[in-house]
Amino acid sequence: MRTRQASIHSRYGAVATAREVIGDTRHDGAVAVVTGGHGGVGLETTRALAHAGVTVVVAARTPEKAAAAGERCPRARAQGTDRLQHEAD
Repeated sequence: MRTRQASIHSRYGAVATAREVIGDTRHDGAVAVVTGGHGGVGLETTRALAHAGVTVVVAARTPEKAAAAGERCPRARAQGTDRLQHEAD
C-alpha cells in the first residue's frame, strides 16, 4: 500500500533554493546539524544556514569528505575527524 502525497501549499516550488526559503531572516546563536552536508543539497543547505548566522555542524563519515566540503565552502573548517563546523561571518 502506498500513501498518497498531498501538497503542503507553501509559496515555494520545486526550484526554490535554501537561500530563498531562509530569505533575509537572521538566526544568530542557533545551531543546526546537517547530515549529508558535504555535497549536493546538503552543502547548499549548510551554506544558506551559515549565511543566516547559524552554526552548522555537518556530519561526515570520513575526514576526506569533511575536508572536501571545507574546500567548497569558504566559511567552513574541519573540526575533529568526522564533522565539519560551518560558522557564520
